[in-house]
Amino acid sequence: MFLKTSLVSMLVLSTSGFAYAAGFEILAPHRAVYDVKLEKAEERSGIVSMSGRIVYEVKGNECDGLATRFRFVTNVDTGSDTFLTDQQTSTHESADGKEFSFLTKSFVNEIADQVVQGSAVRQGGKLDVSLASPKEQELAFDDAIFVSSHLIAVIEKAKQGEILVSHDVFDGSGAADKVVSSASIIGKARQIDGKLEGEEQPVPDRLDGKTAWPVTVSYFDKDIDQASESLPIYEASFLLYGNGVTRKLTMRYPDYSLNASLKTIEFFESKPCELEN
Repeated sequence: MFLKTSLVSMLVLSTSGFAYAAGFEILAPHRAVYDVKLEKAEERSGIVSMSGRIVYEVKGNECDGLATRFRFVTNVDTGSDTFLTDQQTSTHESADGKEFSFLTKSFVNEIADQVVQGSAVRQGGKLDVSLASPKEQELAFDDAIFVSSHLIAVIEKAKQGEILVSHDVFDGSGAADKVVSSASIIGKARQIDGKLEGEEQPVPDRLDGKTAWPVTVSYFDKDIDQASESLPIYEASFLLYGNGVTRKLTMRYPDYSLNASLKTIEFFESKPCELEN
């Protein structure tokens, strides 16, 4: 989802006047809503309780590229205070996986807190990032793949029976000023029947009885020496379907973790490519 998943170099194909990232066509355009609850929190986190909602939407195809919208709203109780956080992110990845644009707006108690906006281009084995906000800035990194290619990579490797895959990823999150290293552990695919714990609505036919892989993706700070690195900066575990839909999500941060259960999902009609003459 919004769920930052990916790991292998992208295979780029060209046909009928279009260059596209192999596999984009397998992702089902959809909007999924998840209910979020606190799983556990260390005392140092300062969190007594936390709940919220995630809305994740993906649209596009292998010719136009993929656009995603992600909104994460939480109510946080520290014991002495309560506050509402609201993060809204929009991204677009080009069909060839070489260009990426992003915009994130963050609010606290409905007051604007931060805006991060920019774009990134992969070329010549390098990644160039141009930030427009919070300040204009040009950054350069070694090559990394973007989020939609990352998701496709995990699905393709899962189909091939791979268990552990890794890659460098740029997703425009945080201050959008770094590339992170990722490592994904992919479990054996299994058939998922009916509702899972925390789910209330009937499971749609496009998911019920279908197979999914249990996946855990860990992200590490590339600036830290691998030899001294012990814990990921962020980790997500979930059930991943071959069409890109995720269920039973757990998000782990250094001081707390959250569970997210699928509440509703709406599938959109796939938009066919409009081929050039």
